Amino acid sequence: MIFSAIIFLFTIKLVDLSDHTAVNDYYPIEGTDLGVRYSSLSPNGIYQGGKTTGQLKLEGTFGYDWGAAVEGNTLYLNEYTSTDVGVMLCQLVRVDLDSYDKEILRRDTILQGRCASGELVCLGGYLMPSSFPATNPLCKFYAMSDPDIRPADSSALVLFLDPATGEVVYSVRDDEALTESFEGRYLARTLQEVMG
Repeated sequence: MIFSAIIFLFTIKLVDLSDHTAVNDYYPIEGTDLGVRYSSLSPNGIYQGGKTTGQLKLEGTFGYDWGAAVEGNTLYLNEYTSTDVGVMLCQLVRVDLDSYDKEILRRDTILQGRCASGELVCLGGYLMPSSFPATNPLCKFYAMSDPDIRPADSSALVLFLDPATGEVVYSVRDDEALTESFEGRYLARTLQEVMG
C-alpha cells in the first residue's frame, strides 16, 4: 500500500511538471496607458505601460473592457475574488490613478458599462454565473448575507452611479435584468428615459 501511494503521488507530480501552459494576456483600458494583465508568469493586476514593458500598479484580478470606466483620475472596475469553497465573487472598486489606492464601493456588484447619459450602470446583488447560483447550495447560503441577492431567479438590482462621486443616483429591481435585453433597456438609453 505504501509503495502504491508513493507511485500515485509521483504520477500526480509528474503530470503537474509536464503542464507547461503559460498565460500572459494583456487587455488595454481604453483612453489610458493602463491595462489589465492575467498571467501565470507575473502577478495579475493593473499595469501601466506596454504589454511587455508595463509596470505593476495594483495587484488583483480585475475586469476590463465593459467592466472598466475612467472618469478623470478615477478608474472604476470589477474585481473578482474566490472564496475558500470555490464561489466566485465580484465587487465594484474605485482606483485613484494618482496613488493607485483601491476602495471597494459595493460588494456583489458588477459594472456593466455606461448608459447613454454617462452614468455607470451596475448590477447589484449579483453572483457570478460560473458559481451556478441557482443550483449551488453554497450560493444560497451566501445570499443570506445580502438581501439584494436572489440566486434562484434572473432578477437583479440595476444601479446607476454618478461617475464623479460613485454614489447611487437611481436604482430599480428588474426581473429581466440578467437577460439579453439588458443592453437595450439600460445601456442604450439615458437615465431620464429609464426613469420614465
